[in-house]
Amino acid sequence: MRMEVLAEVTDGGATVHLLARLEAEAAASGERPPVNLALAIDRSSSMRGPRLAQAVRAASQVVDRLDPRDRLTVIAFDAGVRVVFGPERVTPEAADKLLRALGELQTGVGTNLAAAIKSGAERIRAGYVRGALARLVLLTDGQPSVGVTDGEKLCALVEAEWETGVTVTAMGIGESFEDELLAEMARRGRGGFHYLATPADIPAAFGRELAGLFAIAATQAELKLVPHEHVTAIDLLHRLPSRASDDGLVVEVGEVAAGAPRQVLFRLVRDPTSSSRHLVTARLTYRTPDGRPGDASIVGVELPRLPLGEAARAVTVERFRLAVAAAVDQAWARRAAGDRDRALAGLREVAAQITAARGQNAAPAAELDPLIADLDAASDAVQRSAAEREKIRRRLRERSQVTLLGHSTLARLPVGPGTDDD
Repeated sequence: MRMEVLAEVTDGGATVHLLARLEAEAAASGERPPVNLALAIDRSSSMRGPRLAQAVRAASQVVDRLDPRDRLTVIAFDAGVRVVFGPERVTPEAADKLLRALGELQTGVGTNLAAAIKSGAERIRAGYVRGALARLVLLTDGQPSVGVTDGEKLCALVEAEWETGVTVTAMGIGESFEDELLAEMARRGRGGFHYLATPADIPAAFGRELAGLFAIAATQAELKLVPHEHVTAIDLLHRLPSRASDDGLVVEVGEVAAGAPRQVLFRLVRDPTSSSRHLVTARLTYRTPDGRPGDASIVGVELPRLPLGEAARAVTVERFRLAVAAAVDQAWARRAAGDRDRALAGLREVAAQITAARGQNAAPAAELDPLIADLDAASDAVQRSAAEREKIRRRLRERSQVTLLGHSTLARLPVGPGTDDD
């Protein structure tokens, strides 16, 4: 895996932003690792009709993309959990068995997220496959109403399952699920978060998740920064797990897929009067999908001699991406508290900063314009009725989650016509 570290200097040299880019290559053989996958599908009463039908269709399509190397579990949950299939290897005979079971699936009452998480993780562990990537995909359209309903306890449960080797991805459909809860569960479970506006979005989301799983080329990636003595503080700006060590800061990056670089942004505070150009030593470690240690990378990072070069522009873009994600999240909180004016003011402030940077050629306009468009979309949503606002808010929440975890940029968000206040 390749690591590149870029720098941007501000405040007369007192502040330096470092952007670490981690890029993994696919296996030379083209072989993907086996997967041990569990699908946990909400079958509460609100899933009746197209939502459950599309979830069944999505699970059927997953079966078509797996082979006998893989293990699959499918569970359906309402107030309790029903094991529909697995854990089993995906042979043609097993696939026929699953398709028959999926066709008989009916809706029930209640939403027990904790039971679904526990059951799915237990089934993954029961279906051990050497060298397999373990993933639990949770699909729901509602809020936890049975069993554990406290958000922090649910997040702690997901994190505990991750510590046993099970990554959790959360998918929410419609407008009734708790997006903040699912996003935090996904973050703590080191998986993805997907907002699905309509039932028709379910199969595509399952397909994207499976494609991402097949592309994983490195796991347990960790990035350690050891600062020079004149660097007095290091702040991690992406929302990734981290811990202090005796001589620096360690960031848990997790999985890196081939063709989908991960990024980690730091802010360093240093003594601007120091004559030393050395900033930090960066060390990257990881494991291959089959669990073997990968080749470690060690890079010494110095102050750039061209403070406004291409490297600095790349750092500026990522810094603004994070600023937009934070501003949008803050705007939702302010709007929910009834303070529309402060919500709009915060968005305008970040938009003005980006516009100024664009005018100074501090970063490419093609990279900054979509960020301004996202701020415009959020501003528009803040002024809409509550029902209209929710769809835009949830879509932008998904985008913020991706940004804050250091993933690649998503496509621009489409914005519909009309503006109403509530």
